Amino acid sequence: MLWRRSRRWLLIAVAGLVALVAAAVVAVVVFANSTNPLDPDEFYAAPFPLPSGPPGTVIRTEELEQAPEGSKGWKVLYLSRSYTGEPTAVSGLLFVPDSPAPAGGRGVVAFTHGTIGVASHCARSNLGARYYPAIDGLSQFLRAGDVVVAPDYQGLGTRGPHPYLVGESEAWAALDAVRAAGMFEPADAGRRFAVLGASQGGQAALFTGQEAASYAPELALVGVAAAAPATDLKTLFEVNRNGTFGRILSAYTIDTWSRVYPELRIEQLVTRPARPVVRQIANTCIALDRNATIAAAVVSQALRISYLHTLPWETEPWGSLIAENSPGNRKIGAPVLITQGEADRLILPSVTKAYVQHLCRQGETVDYRTYPGVDHVHAGPETAADVAKWITDRFAGMPPPNTC
Repeated sequence: MLWRRSRRWLLIAVAGLVALVAAAVVAVVVFANSTNPLDPDEFYAAPFPLPSGPPGTVIRTEELEQAPEGSKGWKVLYLSRSYTGEPTAVSGLLFVPDSPAPAGGRGVVAFTHGTIGVASHCARSNLGARYYPAIDGLSQFLRAGDVVVAPDYQGLGTRGPHPYLVGESEAWAALDAVRAAGMFEPADAGRRFAVLGASQGGQAALFTGQEAASYAPELALVGVAAAAPATDLKTLFEVNRNGTFGRILSAYTIDTWSRVYPELRIEQLVTRPARPVVRQIANTCIALDRNATIAAAVVSQALRISYLHTLPWETEPWGSLIAENSPGNRKIGAPVLITQGEADRLILPSVTKAYVQHLCRQGETVDYRTYPGVDHVHAGPETAADVAKWITDRFAGMPPPNTC
């Protein structure tokens, strides 16, 4: 009897602690969002009904007050394909160099960004000039005379949900951004394009390569560059399950996938007390936001308590969808550059190496480069110069290196 009473009081105490920490998370998230001017304006509101036209059709543009030196820039809203297969609107940025366009049009570089959040107000295109330094290689590409497009992905800026780490959705947003550049007269864009990204953006870039030939056959992909890409999602979640960022990635994925995939439900994985915490995490943006860093620290502590009752990679249909959204199931067929920091503890170098070996077995042309002392946060910026040079060489038609 005493044991049962003690156990009951222990459960009550744990539940109370979870509720207290959840309340703290809510308070921090509200503070972070209330002090961060990220709420999308009317530019991101898609018209209803959507205009007719093929994917890439430009719905509206807004010239940026500030653009990188030697260029003009626009926010752009364009037609794409939703994760449901229906037409949807996606936002992003488009930069055009001031230099004259060559015969045949400019090359287009699509930049697919890494994890920044899954809420609509996390759209990086809404940051203006604050975002430009995070677009790896932007100045180099503009100096080379290339158009640069940086899609937000579906549900960032525009109405959610954002299909976080859903490879096809990310790829469609990127490919339709390239199409939008071709339809935007001031860009003078041609059909040839390259794509690059780091982390989530690396996964998106690889899926863009996989989807290009079937989804946008009129475009000519010259190369795919991915820095510390999220390739093996199962290992990514498993290895980082007890870390701050790992818990946030898991919460983002569980929340958004339970809304994107009709066969998934949050209660299949998450304990009842932790569900409101996961929902609040999904409303928090990370990277570039100081207050979100504070929120992330509180969230990490909150999710130490009674979080998952079942592991997603061991639970169907979650496990199959995790495998489906890990790149490598289809050939890319264009030159690939993979860069990896040797000090990366989020995307393990051994995992990236295994993915590269998989590409080699598929007969891909792969240039694999590792960087001593580079961690995950710096994987994109520290390798940007090499990536920009590699992409410039692909546009120039030079033979691609192959380390397979």
